Amino acid sequence: MTDNNIDPHLQSGLYGVPQLHPDEQRKYLGTFRERVSLAMTINEVTAADNMTGFEKELVAHPDYRVLLNGMIDQDSLAPYITLAHQHNVNFTLTSNSEDPAGAEIMGLVIATEKTAINEPVIAINEKYPIVKSEPQQSKKSFFENLFD
Repeated sequence: MTDNNIDPHLQSGLYGVPQLHPDEQRKYLGTFRERVSLAMTINEVTAADNMTGFEKELVAHPDYRVLLNGMIDQDSLAPYITLAHQHNVNFTLTSNSEDPAGAEIMGLVIATEKTAINEPVIAINEKYPIVKSEPQQSKKSFFENLFD
């Protein structure tokens, strides 16, 4: 073997096989941002009010795969796994010990297998905003307003 053939082999042996955008893959649970259709942080996964947006995305894209962060408590993941199973959507639990630092650690990602979709909005709170209805205040009668 010549020196030109040995150097890449030694480099991959010492440092591992080179990866394309490893930080992006760690952030999006092993996939690229261009393949992601919906992303939820760990805090959004544990909140119960995001289930409707998740189900809408499953219905819209039944051929996508759900990637779940395996570091989240199983009680929080169980409703998402159940919905994915009900809609016949494949899911994968990923556990990466090298989770990225920061508050934006992904807890759930819905993505394609190999094709890039370049979805402009992937955050669940932007894609499916939660509309909270304010409690209606009872109107005071004429006499209550008169004597206040």
